[in-house]
Amino acid sequence: MFDKKCLRLGLITMCIAMAASMLPGLYVYFRYGIIPTGEQMGQILSMLAASFLVGWIVQPLTFYPAMGVGASCMSWTSGNVAGLRMPCISAGQKSAGVEPGTPEGNVVSTMSAAMSTFVVVIILTLATLLGASVLGVLPASVTNAFAYISPSVFGAIIVNYAMSNLKQNLPLIIAGIAVYIILQPLGVSSVWATLIVLISGMFVSRGVYTVQSGKKKDKTVMPAGDAKASN
Repeated sequence: MFDKKCLRLGLITMCIAMAASMLPGLYVYFRYGIIPTGEQMGQILSMLAASFLVGWIVQPLTFYPAMGVGASCMSWTSGNVAGLRMPCISAGQKSAGVEPGTPEGNVVSTMSAAMSTFVVVIILTLATLLGASVLGVLPASVTNAFAYISPSVFGAIIVNYAMSNLKQNLPLIIAGIAVYIILQPLGVSSVWATLIVLISGMFVSRGVYTVQSGKKKDKTVMPAGDAKASN
């Protein structure tokens, strides 16, 4: 019931956000009569697709198990899912002691995404007003370190989820490293390598689940068989 309500409300709010994002362009057109040509819009769309097409596929598949419906709708509407929403969701679930993908985890992820959205709006407003002057006085050693923020955040998230169930996640880590080692000498870009690692991880996860399910069935069937033999 919680996911159904989140999905219904999320679709409504996302549609409203999509319509609202068109308002600045419509204002410029009706106020000044300026509109891009079809060729210009095609160039813009092609550049966006070349830069973000794989991310549009990979990120929802990667983050949804931990985010759930409610957090997904809010996060994809507000943006910056990898850099802000997922770290907040991961920290919130860890602090609450809930597992990702469970009903409790989905509630906590929704609350975490909502709070991070409010906080980020406030921070971005202040950063917009004060950011240029603050960044101007920072030394180069500090500004150059900003390039390592995303790898650090992703590393912390991966370690956190991997250690929660190392027995199940270890084959995924090994498969990801193996695929990366194979693809790196071939010159495959990091974007496509990420997609291939994700797809291979899905098959490995399915294999691990099948093997573990078979072992559980064997453990549950054997006592029953022993009981019949004794009778």
